[in-house]
Amino acid sequence: MPARAAEAARRRLDAEVTGGRCGRPYFEALIGLAGRLRAGYARVLGAGEDEVALTGSTTDGVNTVLSGLDLQPGDEIVTSDEEHPGLLAPLGRARRRCGVEVRVVPFEEIAGAVSERTRLIACSHVSWIGGRVLDVAAVRATGVPVLLDAAQAVGAVPVDVKAMGVDYYAGSGQKWLCGPEGSGCLYVRRERLDELLIPWPGYSSVANPEQALEFEPAEGARRFDHGFPVGLRTAWAVASLEILEEAGWAWVHERAASLAARLAERLSEQGLSVSPRGPSTLVSWSAADPPAEVERLADEGVVVRSIPGAGLIRASVGAWSSEEEVESLARLAAA
Repeated sequence: MPARAAEAARRRLDAEVTGGRCGRPYFEALIGLAGRLRAGYARVLGAGEDEVALTGSTTDGVNTVLSGLDLQPGDEIVTSDEEHPGLLAPLGRARRRCGVEVRVVPFEEIAGAVSERTRLIACSHVSWIGGRVLDVAAVRATGVPVLLDAAQAVGAVPVDVKAMGVDYYAGSGQKWLCGPEGSGCLYVRRERLDELLIPWPGYSSVANPEQALEFEPAEGARRFDHGFPVGLRTAWAVASLEILEEAGWAWVHERAASLAARLAERLSEQGLSVSPRGPSTLVSWSAADPPAEVERLADEGVVVRSIPGAGLIRASVGAWSSEEEVESLARLAAA
């Protein structure tokens, strides 16, 4: 959590303590903050502001899309064998509730697995297992709509949803964007807006809240916002985005990726088995007892995690990491 974001959150909390949480100035301030956050997410994604919804997590965005599509028995969704439960659980619900078939294929074979029944490709942009990066051009070339889980991508690697040509892109605010828990965004390509039902309707979903029962959708992706904006959370998220923008996204992406590549190289030199990866910020390696190894490294002041069922330890390397930390982790991991 950036220090400036912490200060922004404190100021917002103080304002709500002293001024209360009602009245026109309060609501106008919240709407203004939400507008700044939407604009910030749009810049990170390379999207129009009208194509970005404010959500609470990557999984919120995934659920919005899967629940908004008119899925039918016999439809097929293709996903990969390296997906996070945050994507798999919504796919499981779609299979049980809508009767769709979910095909799980190797991460590198997604494009080739598409059939005439495939309604959607739903998978990660960057694999949470080891940091491999999807061949987006290949999956787009299939002509099938694409939903990407961007939890380990947005803020970590360069993203331009327009250039990639994806239809839906669901990201987290609390990971590489350094925002609070309960923040995130969903990109819906402008041409797809009217194809999605609004699965979580509320105040922000309608064009005119005074005629909410008429249920005329709000303009753009705002109709998919998850609830009314929360001041504390939004102020924090806006401040974090501003800090990263000031540093420069090109620098943030290049530094994080180069440090991660250096860590992977050093771990391999130490004789550890590093998982296949791409130009991302994640580095995973094999361990005999991953949970015990995570605890051992924590005792040394290094925060890493294990990947359940994979026999792997994973490090997340950010632009805020240092060369000294990379060298220290490589040395400790081999000890």
